Amino acid sequence: MRTFMKRTTVLAATTALALSALVAIGARGAGASSDYAPKLAFPMKITTPAGTITLHRAPRRIVSLSPTATEMLYAIGAGKQVIAVDKDSNFPRTGLPTTRFDAFMPNVEQLIALRPSLVVVSYNPNNLESQLASAGIPVMEQDAAMTLRDTLMQITWLGDATGHYPKSLAVAMADKAEITKDVAKVPAHHRSLKVYFELDPALYSVTSQTYVGQLLKQLGVTNVADAVASPLDYGYPQLSSEYLIKSNPGMIFLADTICCHQSYKTVKKRPGFALLAAVKYHRVIGLNDDVASRWGPRVSLLMDQLTAAVLHVYKG
Repeated sequence: MRTFMKRTTVLAATTALALSALVAIGARGAGASSDYAPKLAFPMKITTPAGTITLHRAPRRIVSLSPTATEMLYAIGAGKQVIAVDKDSNFPRTGLPTTRFDAFMPNVEQLIALRPSLVVVSYNPNNLESQLASAGIPVMEQDAAMTLRDTLMQITWLGDATGHYPKSLAVAMADKAEITKDVAKVPAHHRSLKVYFELDPALYSVTSQTYVGQLLKQLGVTNVADAVASPLDYGYPQLSSEYLIKSNPGMIFLADTICCHQSYKTVKKRPGFALLAAVKYHRVIGLNDDVASRWGPRVSLLMDQLTAAVLHVYKG
């Protein structure tokens, strides 16, 4: 999912369905159980779990202080409205504005001087929202998604906010359709594969309660992190080498290939890891860190990669 090209066919196939669904979805209330936000019209009030914002017209000057939101904005066709992004935004590869902010410590004066008509954040550093509100700048906060439904809602909320709802709905529906298709590929009867998903070389992992863990669970695997999870680790336990060697996962996913340069070779060199089934059978799968941690429009690519790896074992 380093590119949206893979989903072009799915997008085309679902656009007609998306447009036909606009009326039905638009008629639902904000509290409806749909996977997508209701279609709104300007002037609008958008209420998300993080709060409510009011927009009188489609914003022409958007600042994104979230890499995930940046990817969403460009995927739904709002890229031309984006005038600045945070320092970690790096996708799409071309077309991003050169004006950058530190999302953790943004220069508020510089931000206000840009005269944005919408700022999108993933959290609220130093009470940023109140500071911008006092300058008359609306802020949409989109916290890290906890489920696929959260991602689909966030995409379509941004579609409402930017005046690109039809495209946002098409993108969201394409993601959901692709993931549903992946899950349907899993054989009805199979021997569950033990999997270890690595966040960093310190052996932090994810349980089935996390976003990525839920994706893996749909593929019928056994997540080795589940057995040692504690409420105190919030779904992200730190495992030990001894535990991993004892649990002997048959597949390892590495979400630290960019940040920490991990690979099959580095894993194999770890004390005792050469004995793991995942290493012996060359089932150490390197993932792109960004795709694995930004749960936006490229989540379907992550699921594609997880599914392909798991099916190779199930059907092999």
